[in-house]
Amino acid sequence: MALYRELVEKTKKEPLCVSYDLFIDQKDPGHFIFIEEWPDREALRIHCNTEHFKRLVPMINKYQRKDGTVMLMDSFE
Repeated sequence: MALYRELVEKTKKEPLCVSYDLFIDQKDPGHFIFIEEWPDREALRIHCNTEHFKRLVPMINKYQRKDGTVMLMDSFE
């Protein structure tokens, strides 16, 4: 959990981060979902190239039961 906590804390401090939250499935505490909001794809690209992302995500991925799914979506409004 410390890796997730650090990733969330550091990401929320990024100037382009609109929101970045981590949720844990109530029925499966090993299932995590990140809900992120970025102003555009360039901001997401910048996030994915930060020191903390490149350092922490590979460490977090070692504990995955299966590959994660990334869905890029647009706001309804």
